[in-house]
Amino acid sequence: MYSGQSRRMQAIVKTISSAIQSKGDEVKEVKAERGSGVTSLFIYDLVYVGSPVLGFWGGKFPEPLASYIKNLSGLEGKKTVVFVTTRVIGVTRTLKRIMKLLEEKGSIVIAFRTIKNLPQAKDFGKILYKI
Repeated sequence: MYSGQSRRMQAIVKTISSAIQSKGDEVKEVKAERGSGVTSLFIYDLVYVGSPVLGFWGGKFPEPLASYIKNLSGLEGKKTVVFVTTRVIGVTRTLKRIMKLLEEKGSIVIAFRTIKNLPQAKDFGKILYKI
């Protein structure tokens, strides 16, 4: 699942998904916004969450993503992975805030990453496949 309107975020998500799919696994991409179809994660083995870093000093992420995560079920004991797109300030705080929200829902964050470009996204997707 991801949040963000930019083409860059969409390209990063597609690249990660393609890297995972190239190894034979299924991927369902969900944009975290009102009306998104997925509300339960019980059937998924791994959930990855992507977000841009927001705010003047960084450390924030889109409210639709926070609301979406809060309304999900099936995160208890679920392996999760978090990535954010780069920014000069606030990247670590944003990662920590998303991870905290996921852990409050009972998930186990097993990896996190800051992604600058598509080659890094592809490499991250290959790592996720191995998990």
